[in-house]
Amino acid sequence: MAEVEILIHCFYMSLGLRAGRPILNLRWPLTPMPGPEVREIYGDLRFNLGSTNTVLIRDGGENIIVDPGILQLGRYGALRARLAEVGLSPQDVDIVVNTHCHYDHIECNYLFRGKRLIIHEREVEYCKRLYWPEFAEAFISILDVDPISEGIQLTENVKVVETPGHTPGSISVIAETEEGRVAIVGDAVIVKEDLLEMRPPSVVSMNFDPEASVRSLEVIRGLRPSLVIPGHDAPFTLHGEG
Repeated sequence: MAEVEILIHCFYMSLGLRAGRPILNLRWPLTPMPGPEVREIYGDLRFNLGSTNTVLIRDGGENIIVDPGILQLGRYGALRARLAEVGLSPQDVDIVVNTHCHYDHIECNYLFRGKRLIIHEREVEYCKRLYWPEFAEAFISILDVDPISEGIQLTENVKVVETPGHTPGSISVIAETEEGRVAIVGDAVIVKEDLLEMRPPSVVSMNFDPEASVRSLEVIRGLRPSLVIPGHDAPFTLHGEG
């Protein structure tokens, strides 16, 4: 069976400016997301910096990294150090999965140059439009890109399923473990209330297709996971559904 471990736990900071001076708000986990009063204090002059849950899956001798996270995790050595704590180096990683192309999920891809990258084919083109072509070149094309157009089986106990809506090609990773089925869903679920209330993910950026995002929540529920690892909240269980 697969083994699943969160390497880097999500974090989120909202920064604002007042008279040119920075104001900082930090919350973890993200339930609830920063409320309207934060936007009011900042006068909507806000910047957001955060990173997703970065997850390691081991199965059948394969090491899989899901969503390596923001650039700073690589630049300052945090992800490399965290890998060392579990007995690995970037060279030991066999497969990288990007659940979608947002910067806070893919910038640390560069540590795994040349490794196999699983990403939906729609995300590659979307990334070029959302940011700029050179951004996609820097953080996607330097890997051995294996674009998928449907769900696939990665290893004996790990598969990828389509969960679009947050972005055109969002995907989730499903791992069968001794403790039950684990769903690593990226921003298909940003905070646990998204799935519990079956609502489009609560984000600071717009969902590409809110209706599709709710259908993807139905897909995730239908898989009956014992544990859900969302993009920007602590892992949680669906009581009575595992």
